[in-house]
Amino acid sequence: MAVVVGFIPTEVGFKALSAARDEAEQRGGPLIIVNVLREGISVDPRHANEQHREIARDLLRGTSVRVEFREETTEYDIADVLLDVTEAEEAELLVLGVRRQQDLARHLLGLTVQKLLLSSNSEVLVV
Repeated sequence: MAVVVGFIPTEVGFKALSAARDEAEQRGGPLIIVNVLREGISVDPRHANEQHREIARDLLRGTSVRVEFREETTEYDIADVLLDVTEAEEAELLVLGVRRQQDLARHLLGLTVQKLLLSSNSEVLVV
């Protein structure tokens, strides 16, 4: 079954990507990596560039499942984009990264993570 990971090019984003790879391999894949771009914002640390994608490819080299990178653009809610991809792919699991463990409560109460936890039809793994 498909695994979708919401990817941002940070340390925790790469940890989420590793966890998603492991889950996709256990579940038989594919792994769909989604980086959501904010429409109208050209410079944002959450946007993955070619160097970030190359690091991700290196991390995923040798995986036994099909890997697909997607860049989705929105001017609205990032959570809606991830929910749409998860639903369209009939994904079994959505993987999200949280910045730091001590920030877990703050992030779980954040609108994006909260919406994904409550609205996803799939399982959600928070790394």
